[in-house]
Amino acid sequence: AASRRVHSVLTQTECAKLQPARVESIAMTSQLVPDNSSHWNQEKVLDTVRGLKQLSCKEKTVLEQMLQSENTKIENVIKTSATVKELEVSLIALAKQIAENGSKREETKAEPGALEVARDAIKSALQKYNENKSSVQTSSLKSILKILQKVEKKPTDIRTRRLQTSNIVVKKFITNVKGGDDLISACGYERMEIGEKKTEYLVLKQASLPVIKIGIELMQQKISELKAGGGKAAPPRNTKVLCPCGFWGSTDQEGLCSVCYKKKMFGVPEKSKTATTEAKSSNAKNSWKKRLRLARIKLRAVHRFRLGIKTETRIIQKNKKRCFACNKKVGYLGFECRCLYIFCDLHRIPSSHNCTFDYKKLHQNKLKKDNKVVAHEKISKLE
Repeated sequence: AASRRVHSVLTQTECAKLQPARVESIAMTSQLVPDNSSHWNQEKVLDTVRGLKQLSCKEKTVLEQMLQSENTKIENVIKTSATVKELEVSLIALAKQIAENGSKREETKAEPGALEVARDAIKSALQKYNENKSSVQTSSLKSILKILQKVEKKPTDIRTRRLQTSNIVVKKFITNVKGGDDLISACGYERMEIGEKKTEYLVLKQASLPVIKIGIELMQQKISELKAGGGKAAPPRNTKVLCPCGFWGSTDQEGLCSVCYKKKMFGVPEKSKTATTEAKSSNAKNSWKKRLRLARIKLRAVHRFRLGIKTETRIIQKNKKRCFACNKKVGYLGFECRCLYIFCDLHRIPSSHNCTFDYKKLHQNKLKKDNKVVAHEKISKLE
């Protein structure tokens, strides 16, 4: 220690006279040792506290206040540390110790009345959960339990303390479940709109660890009860029973089928006049459709006859993806002739496949239609 103090006091001229390797060692030791030989300078300690990146702003302010008030703990730390590195390590350890003691005090300071109110609110929310199915209850409680356990481990983590209501998991397991909103609000979460878009979040402003611990305990008890079968009892299932008529019935309908059960409960209804009139009106509605269908078939037949198709003995082409003459595979690129058969590019001409269509009659009808007879009336009509 005495040699280090001597090296720190040496002037620049004296250091220049020494060997270069010795100069480097002296410069390193002069940076580590404090300026004053008896004790650390307060400004130097403040600079080291402000330069610590491991500590938060709150912890730094606490250490600064302790320095200003000349606390015995921080004075003992300064006296025991010889180098800057030792001082930094001891200051970080002291800040963590103070933070742990503060969290323990907050837990002990919590009022028993407030804890009882929180316990009652959580219990009432869990009672509302009985309206849901047992599977829905367990899945919802497990998801909320995970969130609270994360908050208990890291109370300062924003991701666990801020839940977006539009999230699929939050919707499915918290907001859409009966009693889910009440349970999460009893644990300290509140609905808030954040940002310019005003997105809705469930935010935990102040994480009170005792309330969260109570919520975790009660939820674990509820999950264990549900697993043991203490939840809402499921309704009895309907079983199949043979009806006296020979058809299957159910125990829900006194062991009868649907027809026999209606007969027993309401009796056999007599056929009224209204039923007959309704049947007649339905038949009348369906009759015009049948007539229209027959008329369409007749019109098609007349049209084909006029085109000149011989409908006496006609072979139907089943596979229209092959040529009717040579059975060559055509697909969708075949040529449809006026005789209503599909042909390839070689047999598409009427003369190549012995077409049955009467082109002569077609042109005659066309000439009659286009060249109308223009004749003057021979006898003038008397009016």
